[in-house]
Amino acid sequence: MRANRRPVKRKSPPPVPVRKLNEDLMWSLWRAYSLVAAIELDVFTRINAGKATAREIAADAGANEAAMRRLLDALVALGYLRRAKDRYALKPLAKTFLVRDSDLYMDGAAMIARGLTLGWMQLAEVVRTGKPAVQEDSEARARQFFPVLVRSLFPANYLAARAAAASLARDRGHPITNILDVAAGSGAWSIAFAERFPRARVTVLDFPEVTPIAREYAAAHGVVERYEFLEGNLRAIDFGRDCRDLVILGHIVHSEGPEWGRRLIEKSAAALRKGGTLMIAEMVPNDARTGPVPEMLFSLNMLIHTGEGDVFTMSDYRKWLRAAGLDNVRTLRTAAAPSPLIFATR
Repeated sequence: MRANRRPVKRKSPPPVPVRKLNEDLMWSLWRAYSLVAAIELDVFTRINAGKATAREIAADAGANEAAMRRLLDALVALGYLRRAKDRYALKPLAKTFLVRDSDLYMDGAAMIARGLTLGWMQLAEVVRTGKPAVQEDSEARARQFFPVLVRSLFPANYLAARAAAASLARDRGHPITNILDVAAGSGAWSIAFAERFPRARVTVLDFPEVTPIAREYAAAHGVVERYEFLEGNLRAIDFGRDCRDLVILGHIVHSEGPEWGRRLIEKSAAALRKGGTLMIAEMVPNDARTGPVPEMLFSLNMLIHTGEGDVFTMSDYRKWLRAAGLDNVRTLRTAAAPSPLIFATR
């Protein structure tokens, strides 16, 4: 007879956050594309216009009523809508940023989300080869891509810029009269300063495909008569010397890469008057480059879409700023910007 064997005692697996895997692999993507679909169907604008039930919204959008109800209920769960019985209403986040008539509408956000996804689907190949999937920082691509991108970025950048302008107004002992907004995009950063400093004149520098957008937004905010528009490649255009009270680098250093980013800071510093301020808005990871999550994911986004782009630490910026002759390096955290804004003085 075979001897009786004792049952094998299996160790319980250690507790692991398997939910996080589901969130990272599936749910986060579902969240994003629920929002993309709602934007593409103009759900939020239709609700703002008075369409309140799934039937009314679906009819107005030319969509299936039952399918629309599922999407609307998902948006309730995601926190963009509220529902009372069969009627839907906007929550403040959706009303502020996702309604076409809003001054802070994220125009083009759904298109940008779709476009970036195509690149992200090729990340494994990018890591294998070390080459970008789509090089958006090439001048030809940039002239096509940025006119759409800058509109979607306007709301968050403008709100962060308002906080920055208020902070600088408190800190400076003399007014700002001459501003250079480098790679200005929609003008979101400089418009807030032009509103805060009514004597300031602003020079916008960007590609000719982009400057009309800055002109449009500056006109909408009532400051365009104090704007000048300088068109071309920032690497080639002269910023001037000792002539600016404020130079703004709003989310441009990351796409320039370490060498051209450092040169851009040097060139901006040289354009400042004594006592002038350089402001940098960027995604800034911790010095160990282990977080925060958005900043590290943005580093991968640069890997996918640019030849040299990356995120740089605060230690990097301090080194570059001091080498450019700037001091009093300080930061400002705002609710609208993912990383603190950086200021330095000549």
